[in-house]
Amino acid sequence: MIRRTFWSRVNHFVGFILYCFISAYFIWSLVNIIGDFNNELNVVGQILNILALFVEIFGFVFALYFAIQLIDGVLKVGEIPYDIEKITGETKVSVIVPIHNVQASVLEETIKGFNLQTYPNFDLWVADDSPNEALRLACEKVCKKHDVKYYFENNKRFKSGMLNIVIPKTKGSLIAFFDVDHIPTTGILDKFVAIMEQYPQYSFIQAKFGFRNVENRLHIWEAMGLMQAFCSENARRKIDTVLYNGTTAIFRREDCFPIPEEKMTEDYDLSLNLIFTNKKGYFLDEIGSMSLVPDTMAHQISQSFRWFTGQSGAMFDYAGKLVKLVFQRKIKLRQAIDIAFSSFLVVGATSFYTLSVLYSIIYFAKISLVRAWSLGHIWLIIITALTAIIYLATITATTIYSMNSASFPLKYWHIPFFLSFGSMISPFYIIPAFRGLIGQNKLIPGKTMWNKKIPIFRIASIYTVFGLFFLYLTVDSIFQQLCYYYTLGFCYYADPYRNFFFLLFALVGFTLTFCLPFMVITKKYFKTKIYEDKHIYH
Repeated sequence: MIRRTFWSRVNHFVGFILYCFISAYFIWSLVNIIGDFNNELNVVGQILNILALFVEIFGFVFALYFAIQLIDGVLKVGEIPYDIEKITGETKVSVIVPIHNVQASVLEETIKGFNLQTYPNFDLWVADDSPNEALRLACEKVCKKHDVKYYFENNKRFKSGMLNIVIPKTKGSLIAFFDVDHIPTTGILDKFVAIMEQYPQYSFIQAKFGFRNVENRLHIWEAMGLMQAFCSENARRKIDTVLYNGTTAIFRREDCFPIPEEKMTEDYDLSLNLIFTNKKGYFLDEIGSMSLVPDTMAHQISQSFRWFTGQSGAMFDYAGKLVKLVFQRKIKLRQAIDIAFSSFLVVGATSFYTLSVLYSIIYFAKISLVRAWSLGHIWLIIITALTAIIYLATITATTIYSMNSASFPLKYWHIPFFLSFGSMISPFYIIPAFRGLIGQNKLIPGKTMWNKKIPIFRIASIYTVFGLFFLYLTVDSIFQQLCYYYTLGFCYYADPYRNFFFLLFALVGFTLTFCLPFMVITKKYFKTKIYEDKHIYH
């Protein structure tokens, strides 16, 4: 534990130095832009430079924060001991598995997992609101076969609405939630109860989950993405901002009801409500269930659209309340920062697309890019290099954590696939992130869908057109750079700092251009094996 604390402090010290550096760069550049001491800019040029500077800093800060958090996650800061031998067996646990148009075979696998649990005092509820009668009857039959409590009710209030209907019918002082495709690992209820009995300060426990259908490159990318989320949860224990992930978790009855309704991410909203009232959760860095990752890219994007819209939408709903609670000292500033980071994470991760648009405007308008003095265009190289190092730290931490977790068979040679898949899919997250920021994170009964089909080929086609445009900018900016250094005499603009834009133009150009080919390839090679569209899009 002492060793972990030491390296965590080193991690934070390095992060502090980098934050100081980027803050100095920001202030230095801002003063230079506003002062415009060399008379290089007009008012429009100043505005565009300031906007681009803010986006540069925004993306850098989020990347650095995430890297520091993941390194802390690898170090497992805030981990606590517990003793299963000390559980009394008197604590009643009610487990709820909500279902909606699911295949009975998937449900039965999960029920069999609960039949193998060693904790004696629990009951299992299957909460069904399936409109498909054939699927409903099949699931009811499976529940009767295994002597599981089955409850059906017509419900138009989505998952949270169904849980709010069933929770009052249960008797357990602890309420556990599992998704239908998450087979519990043997002994997970014992671990949950042990921690809840021995640490009454926790309102809930969130366990990580492994993956039982990792069979191809797509599955590896999806699984590693979730490993990043779990790794960051490890670090959140230290600052009391552990988040509920919607499944494989247990709550004290009084802290899980009512669950926020009509939100795309009811789990995230519930987490924030608990944090706002000074309640906290614990992340159990052990596999609590074995889940299924989506079979196809279309399924993954559909789920991600809901998750990221809801997550960024939390700032639309709670930003004012968050600031008020900080000023009233009802929550810590460090917690508020982490909540804001979690909500804006996808916005920060895709900020370089916004930056590329601003740079392209500056490039075509022949506006100088003004930044901190002395080093000139070298600043762009320094910031780019530091960002690359930070991303390398992020990938390294993710890889180490994934391998230590043993939740799926990760190999070193999988890393290039993780990076390439991530770069091709990241443009699709721009839309949900900004939809959430303008308040489009609501689920309206009878109007919106839980998961919906996303027109991925139409979106990919648009992105590919933009990608070709940025590839043109890449070639043109490189050409102008060569003109400057070899003085060919026919450059329409010669500014070495400005022509280093090709670094970002090339990155954005390649990722956007290959969006459409990538989606065509994934559709051809990654087929549905377990899930079906009619069971996913509803």
